[in-house]
This record gives sequence, structure tokens and C-alpha cells, in this order.
Amino acid sequence: MNNYTNQNIQCPNCHHSIDMVIDQKQSNKKIYDDCPSCHRAIEFSMEVNPNTRKVHLSFNNDEDGLF
Repeated sequence: MNNYTNQNIQCPNCHHSIDMVIDQKQSNKKIYDDCPSCHRAIEFSMEVNPNTRKVHLSFNNDEDGLF
């Protein structure tokens, strides 16, 4: 069984389309990454439903205090 899913999100700053590959076996966590287009920091919150293995991503583009 394939444990990975593709998610496509838009950067909250420049609206660039970003493809992400997510391991559905992961538990809920926060991910920090930079947009490949505008290079601004994005904080992703990943929530995985343990029963269905569906992934929900939400994000925050507030850079204050991230780094």
C-alpha cells in the first residue's frame, strides 16, 4: 500500500503553486519551509486522521518569531 499522498497548496504570500509529498504514516506536526518562488517562510500545520489517513494542511505566513 502506498503511504504517500500529493498535496498542492498555494503560498500565502505570492500564491505560487507548491507540490508537496506527504507521508500519511506521520503524526500531526508543524513543518517550516520557504516558498521556492518568493523565499518567504511558511509554517505548515499537518493533521493526519488516524482512521482514514487523510491529510489536512493549514498554514501560517506570519514570519515573526519563526527564525
